[in-house]
Amino acid sequence: MEKVKRKSRKDNKTIYCVVPPVLTNQYRDLEIDFNLNNSKQSEYGDFSLSVFLSRYLAGNRSLNEARAVSRKRLALVSSGVGYIDPLAIDLSVQMNKYQEAKAYLMSKENFALDDICQVNRFVAYEHKRSGKIRNSQNWIGGKSLLSAVYICPPPEFVSRLMDNWLTFINDKSIPKEIVAILGHNQFQSIHPFSDGNGRTARAFLQTILEKKYGEIIHPSLYRLNSNSDEYIDAIQFTLEEKNLVAPVHDYWLKSLSWGNRLKQKMYDILASGEIILRQHLAMASLSTNAICLINYLWKQPIVCEAGLFKQFSWDFLTARNTIQELINLNILFPRKLREPNNALIYDCPLIFNIWSQLDDSIFNCD
Repeated sequence: MEKVKRKSRKDNKTIYCVVPPVLTNQYRDLEIDFNLNNSKQSEYGDFSLSVFLSRYLAGNRSLNEARAVSRKRLALVSSGVGYIDPLAIDLSVQMNKYQEAKAYLMSKENFALDDICQVNRFVAYEHKRSGKIRNSQNWIGGKSLLSAVYICPPPEFVSRLMDNWLTFINDKSIPKEIVAILGHNQFQSIHPFSDGNGRTARAFLQTILEKKYGEIIHPSLYRLNSNSDEYIDAIQFTLEEKNLVAPVHDYWLKSLSWGNRLKQKMYDILASGEIILRQHLAMASLSTNAICLINYLWKQPIVCEAGLFKQFSWDFLTARNTIQELINLNILFPRKLREPNNALIYDCPLIFNIWSQLDDSIFNCD
């Protein structure tokens, strides 16, 4: 680890920027296999665990102001009824952008700098310099350079470090686990963008591991459960060159093993919920449209006629009849909103109960 002396522009005081060691030719002695469970899981309608959990990964306001946004508020703004809830809308957009970033990375066999810039444009869409390599000094923690926890490399070092980073992550001889973990740590240490570095790094790490293991629980969610500072320690661990050829920090094995247990717990919750849903549908002769709507409810448990027109191109009468079919089976229940204009929506308490159990399991998984 190299430290570079600089003067802060504001008060001309000395600061020390950290320049992480390059990654190439440093990893040869590392061996790792997380042995994650990638067995084929059952499908539950249109539900996606990755999409469901993205609210905790999307960054920006998602774990600050938007943390209080309920699943019902999110479902209402996505229902098509015209419900206005700025914070919920903002969170919904952030979640969608994170998913777009992952899908973009998943489509690439090799990564160029333009690809990483595009990912940053997705996740930091609200920042005026999103997708552009920074040309100013940045830092992590604290309100200024003088109170910072970590001062990133000066901007003139970023291009060289990113070139080396890209060489490393595109090397097919390196195990995916090493690419994911060391690549993530190095990216965070370089902090090449003005904003959205954490979101970009999370999307990168998750994509690389999911290319090998299929759907995983992101290791950063472990922090929500453990309230531990080990994540920071795990990143800083690789700032020392000697640690690049040592076993990876314990955090990664603990967090990914925890995620593996949590994923199984979540799929057990989904399976139990499906049994209850089938009990409601026992002996019922469902129309094709009703089956489509039930599948859709797994990811969108509040619906209205206008939203179903957009989703399925159903006319008003088809949507109304299909909704009524599920009301008769106690799957959907009509609710009237004050805004907009006493609008009528239909929600599925059964799915919301499953969702609530899924959220709770994050904070109650040993």
